[in-house]
Amino acid sequence: MARKLVWVLALGCILSSACQSVEKLSSKAAGWHNLFDGKTLDGWKASENKDTFSVRDGMIAVKGSRSHLFYVGPVENANFKNFEFKADVMTEPGSNSGIYFHTEYQQTGWPSKGYEVQVNNSFKGDWKRTGSLYDVVNVKEVPAKDNQWFTEHIIVRGKHITIKVNDKTVVDYTEPDNVVREDWPGRKLSSGTFALQGHDPNSVVYFKNIMVKPLPSEPAKKIKAVVVTGGHDFEEKPFFSLFEGYVDIEYVRAEQKDHSEIFEDISGWDYDVIVLFNMTQNISPKRQENFVKLLNRGVGVLALHHSMGSFQQWDEYRKIIGTKYYLQQTSQNPASTYKHDVDLTVHIQDTKHPITRGLNDFAAHDETYKSCGFQNDNRVLLTTDDPTSDKTVGWVRRYGKANVCCIQVGHGPSVYSDPNYRQLIARSIRWCASRGN
Repeated sequence: MARKLVWVLALGCILSSACQSVEKLSSKAAGWHNLFDGKTLDGWKASENKDTFSVRDGMIAVKGSRSHLFYVGPVENANFKNFEFKADVMTEPGSNSGIYFHTEYQQTGWPSKGYEVQVNNSFKGDWKRTGSLYDVVNVKEVPAKDNQWFTEHIIVRGKHITIKVNDKTVVDYTEPDNVVREDWPGRKLSSGTFALQGHDPNSVVYFKNIMVKPLPSEPAKKIKAVVVTGGHDFEEKPFFSLFEGYVDIEYVRAEQKDHSEIFEDISGWDYDVIVLFNMTQNISPKRQENFVKLLNRGVGVLALHHSMGSFQQWDEYRKIIGTKYYLQQTSQNPASTYKHDVDLTVHIQDTKHPITRGLNDFAAHDETYKSCGFQNDNRVLLTTDDPTSDKTVGWVRRYGKANVCCIQVGHGPSVYSDPNYRQLIARSIRWCASRGN
């Protein structure tokens, strides 16, 4: 009988573990991300009185003097706008705490930015109960009990905030336009991270299963890219296929007959990203000025392959795209060189940037460039060890208000058909349009 009982208990543990694993996989598949690993405070940063927070039995235990624990981890780079947030919470009698959103790290005091969702089932010093959008929409009735786990669920979409406790909606609030709060100017929707509150030494609160599901904003408009060509032959059909098949990207072709006429009149400009695949040279002072005006408005630039050799007589162009292919030798630089049909490996140098995050090294059959000039402040994303090429083959930078990316790889159909390169181009366009974070 005892042996049978042991087997029953063991089987129960196995099934429970399996169910939990399935639940975790289902949550991940549904777009949820765990913010707390159940073992450490990795990805979190406490403000004053750091000892207020500790990890115990898979929970974040909160007990001590005033402090706030801010999420600073990798999910969405700790910057959330539209989201669903869930946490299981348990309070001991007489305890007070809170969950902040759209906030930012602050070393001391109560966070001045963002909203607080109240955690308070029986704290006598404040009648605003669990689920309150603190001092904006206050809940008087207690929706949960001390010494019992309950779930707080916060949903933010645009101007709309929904707060649920154990699946029951307790707050449904739409923030007015141009809201002003004299006592708390920062208490309004924007974007930011989350923070858990340690309120006072007598409050003891526990958090577990802390997770977030980032939500898209209102249906985003497609990114409009203008692909500038001219001055260099290329195989049109395979090249333009790079920009096709995306639900969020559309493009138009702009072959330059007069080198740079796209910048002659920008009064009706309607593009988010300029994709440069030209090797034209002439650009008048007026067109130069208009090009820079677009970048100062935040129009992004993706410069590909032979566009590195464009506008040789315009020194500012090198500062914009971060490089120059020297068509001729100068007093300070040798002429750049190229070599066709090279088999090289493209290495992901920066694994944390939105363009390259999660990508792996890939092989390419392409044309290489060597002895190009590079700006010192480029953030290098891609490199190669091939001796016929400069080491740097992909980078990003800022110019004015614009995101700028340059990728040297990209001469012909063999690389255009590579799924790694295709993904690289799509991500670059999104980042240049400030859509890929």
